[in-house]
Amino acid sequence: MKKILLISLLLFSKIAFSQFSDRFDDADFSRNPVWQGDGNYFLVNAQRQLQANGPPVASQILSLSTVNSASLNASWEFYVRLNFNPTTTNYARVYLTSDNADLKSALRGYFVQIGETGSTDGFHLYRQTGTSTTRIITGAQKSRANANVLTAKVKVTRNENGLWHLFTDVNGGQSFTLEGSVTDKTYTTSAFSGVYCRYATASRNTFFFFDDFEVKDLAADITPPTIKAISVIDGHNLEVMFSEPLDETSSSSLLNYSISNGFGNPKSVVYNQSSCKLTFQNPLISDNYSLVINNVKDKKDNVIAPNSLINFFYIKPYLANYGDVVINEIFANPPGSPGLPQKEFVELWNTSNEYILTRGWKYADQTSTYTFLSDTIKPNEHIILCASADTNQFKPFGKTIGLAPWPSLNNDKDVLTLSNEKGLLIDKVGYNDSWYKDDLKTKGGFTLELIDAKNLCKGSQNWAATLDASGGTPGKRNSIYRTQLSAEIPKIINATVIDSVTILIDFSKALDSLSADQTQNYKINNGIGNPSEVIISPQFSSVTLKLGNSLSRGVTSTTEINNVTDCAGKQLAASANYVTLFIAKKILKNDILISEVLFNPKPNGVDFIEIYNNSTQPLDLKDLQVASVDSKGAIANLKSISTKGFLLNPKTYWVITSNTSNIKQNYFALNPDHFTQVSSLSAYNNDKGSLILLSSNEVIDRLNYDAKIHHPLIQHEDGISIERVSFSVDTNEPNNFKSAAASVGFATPTYKNSQELTGSENVVSLRSKTFSPDGDGFEDVLALDYQFAENSSLATINIYSDEGVLIKKLLKNQTIATSGNIIWDGLADSGNVAKVGIYVVVFDVFDLKGNTKRFKNTCVIATKLN
Repeated sequence: MKKILLISLLLFSKIAFSQFSDRFDDADFSRNPVWQGDGNYFLVNAQRQLQANGPPVASQILSLSTVNSASLNASWEFYVRLNFNPTTTNYARVYLTSDNADLKSALRGYFVQIGETGSTDGFHLYRQTGTSTTRIITGAQKSRANANVLTAKVKVTRNENGLWHLFTDVNGGQSFTLEGSVTDKTYTTSAFSGVYCRYATASRNTFFFFDDFEVKDLAADITPPTIKAISVIDGHNLEVMFSEPLDETSSSSLLNYSISNGFGNPKSVVYNQSSCKLTFQNPLISDNYSLVINNVKDKKDNVIAPNSLINFFYIKPYLANYGDVVINEIFANPPGSPGLPQKEFVELWNTSNEYILTRGWKYADQTSTYTFLSDTIKPNEHIILCASADTNQFKPFGKTIGLAPWPSLNNDKDVLTLSNEKGLLIDKVGYNDSWYKDDLKTKGGFTLELIDAKNLCKGSQNWAATLDASGGTPGKRNSIYRTQLSAEIPKIINATVIDSVTILIDFSKALDSLSADQTQNYKINNGIGNPSEVIISPQFSSVTLKLGNSLSRGVTSTTEINNVTDCAGKQLAASANYVTLFIAKKILKNDILISEVLFNPKPNGVDFIEIYNNSTQPLDLKDLQVASVDSKGAIANLKSISTKGFLLNPKTYWVITSNTSNIKQNYFALNPDHFTQVSSLSAYNNDKGSLILLSSNEVIDRLNYDAKIHHPLIQHEDGISIERVSFSVDTNEPNNFKSAAASVGFATPTYKNSQELTGSENVVSLRSKTFSPDGDGFEDVLALDYQFAENSSLATINIYSDEGVLIKKLLKNQTIATSGNIIWDGLADSGNVAKVGIYVVVFDVFDLKGNTKRFKNTCVIATKLN
């Protein structure tokens, strides 16, 4: 029996580690499976596809890899799309096998490459040795209807003798064509598979798409098919998609399918490889349903799990009303777009909660009309309308309907209408190029976007140029979309003091410009009165007040707002029609102090500076600069902390670094929001140097540090910060900075320093003298709390049995904080849970002068009584 079990485990292990699949349905490539490499330069888009998102600069290579050991008796399938015409310097590779996770370096393996000179690229298989590549299968040239879009589904197989077959379907389906075959057994093992994107042209940085990765062991396919998705075609017809191609006989049996709610079996089944169309006698009504499937097999006779189930719902046709579907985005002047196809489009948005059938609907401009064929717009769905010839260019962005004839858009102005099958008006927009509110975007390459479909404000107040860097947002929510339902009472979101005579106030929705620009509707106390001028933003959702009298530093003022309404005539709530304003006082010497510095980071780490507001008032980081000194001792490398006003509260710690995520990865940050990331910090030497804080060109604190500050028993100083002991003595007072304790991870960014003096007595105590490490969630560990009046102490903690036998070495000569806690999980040094009984915890603390203190505490490991 043991041998059988062992063989089963080995077989399972082989299957588990030689196969993987990823369709990115979880919108995450960092797990299940884990893809590693240039993770910051890839994303999973709204279509659940892996998409490159590299820097928009020339000559870049991006790659991701995932664990894969399949090499012989294996098949590889994947989907690829390139939204450009590939060349020898702009191309994609999919690595089938590799012995190196870094696909940009020297490796041994095989890859499929897509990209060569001309507009009829082929698909070729290469072998790579080190950095040298050899083509071993040359695929035929493939003509494309659109030279700037390449789409394909690729399948590669290799048997145990090393015979390769390369197949493609340039329509992205399962109708594969053999490109070529070759026998090659140069490399028969693998550790990784992955994707590789190279572009010499900066604009190609987001034009690589991958999906539907599936690597299978052909000799050990024991995986049964599963239900992948279901699509409701109409009231009588469903389409069921499966995880793999099916056996035709079993998948065509009517008895293998059944719908709940009394609908039973279908009257017919149409088989199509990995999908089946089911037709039912009686029409579905509006309801939730469950489809149950049994006895369906794949090509290897693996049977689907018993009573496999998928839920769906069907809603009967609905007659749309005015505003249910709106004209949501207009691309009237495409030339010069940074990331969209340079073709006209109009986007529709179903704002209702209904499925809407568009058969017989009409879309028109002032000169031509298009009548829709049978189609459906889902609740909250965006539909892209474009010329029929441009359909393939917009399909990657979402559901697209090609129109012939296409009612072409005028660049400067036009009138667009949408009506339903009854001839009732659904929406109408008469746009004008002044709506862009941006001189550059008016010239072309950017869309007009609707701000809020439910807003009663029309025209220019509810439309503006897109803010999306690609030039528009076809197929998804507009970049300038805001929830401005007429039932919502407008609210003040934020008030920012730009300077002593300028205030910016942001609101939750667009305001009525006729009420928002009246100076008498705003009043500031402390003798300031009404502003002299009110400037409304192009989006009508914020106002800038110019004051006749200046705000005073360190004094809180209040602005009261009355009679300002939104487009529905609703005023600000009477209980929330005011904002407080505050300009921090000037930062003086010792108001902000240097608290902690990491000047010698770990390899691949970064420096950080921790500051502390030592005053009793909030202080503005915009008024603070950090600097170093040059070789002559003069102030150098002066850098501002923040370009915007940002208040640092009294007695608060704040960290300044060039890479916030790096610090958080390497150290515990008690207050993870207490970070300011700057583009760069001055280069602080690892041996010694000076760090200076300034405000208005006045030095407010300076630290002259030296590596000799570190604890003398520390052998490797990389990654260990120095911490301030006291804020009440001079920064450069001897012994006022010490090494952060090992017990806190060698740094305390954003919170109290481990070496800060407590001024308390020396105390070591147990929170509870009894614990039971049995995993029941109650007193599973022993918590030891300590507090010392001195810093830079080292500690050794040993645990003995009641007979004096050493059971556990908890700490050995480790630097500790002035206060903290230590946990014992009940495990002995042997790795086993210590026996039930009495134990003595001996806590020895000592310093470099030889001073030693010993603390003893007794505890009991208990157990439950049955």
